[in-house]
Amino acid sequence: MQHSKTWIFWLGSLALVSLSGCESMSPSQCRMADWARQGYQDGLRGESQNRIADYAEDCGKVGIQPNPMEYRRGWDSGIVQFCTPHNGWAQGLQGNSYKENACQGQVGNPQFSYYFKIGMDAHRTQKQIDTNNHETHRLQRRLNEVKPSPKADEERRRIREDLRRLDHDQFRLRDLLSQQQRYAP
Repeated sequence: MQHSKTWIFWLGSLALVSLSGCESMSPSQCRMADWARQGYQDGLRGESQNRIADYAEDCGKVGIQPNPMEYRRGWDSGIVQFCTPHNGWAQGLQGNSYKENACQGQVGNPQFSYYFKIGMDAHRTQKQIDTNNHETHRLQRRLNEVKPSPKADEERRRIREDLRRLDHDQFRLRDLLSQQQRYAP
C-alpha cells in the first residue's frame, strides 16, 4: 500500500511540474497584462512573436484575449534591440539558447546569427578551459597523494604525462579563445 501511495505522489508531482511548465501566464497576469509591454519584453528576450498564441490559449481559459496589434507593436520594438551583433555575441558567449526564427526577417539578423555563432564557439572553448583546469587540479592532488615507491613511480610518471598533455591543450585553447575574442563586435 505504501508503494502505491508513493507512486501516486510522484505521478501527481510530475503532472504538476508538466502543467506549470506549459503555462505562459497565470490568470491574474492575464487580467493585468499590458500587451505592448509583454510583446516588448518577449522581443527583448528573443522570444518568437508566435508566443502570443500561448498567451491566447492560457488567457482564453479565463475569458481574456490578448491584443495582437499591441503585442506585435511591442515585440517589434524589443526584437530590434535583441537582434544586434553585440547581443548575438553576448548571448553566444553566455551559452544561451537562441530561437533561430526570432530574428528572421529582422535587419540585424545575419550579423546577429554570425556573432551568436562565434560567441557560442568562444563559450565552448572557455568551458573546455574550465574543464581542463578542474582536471589539472584533480591530477595535481592525485600526484601529491601518491607515496613514493617503486610501484608508484609508474603512476606518478603517467600523471605527469597527463598534466603535460593538459598544459599543452590549455595553451592551444587559450590561443584559440584569444583569436575568437578578436571577432567580438
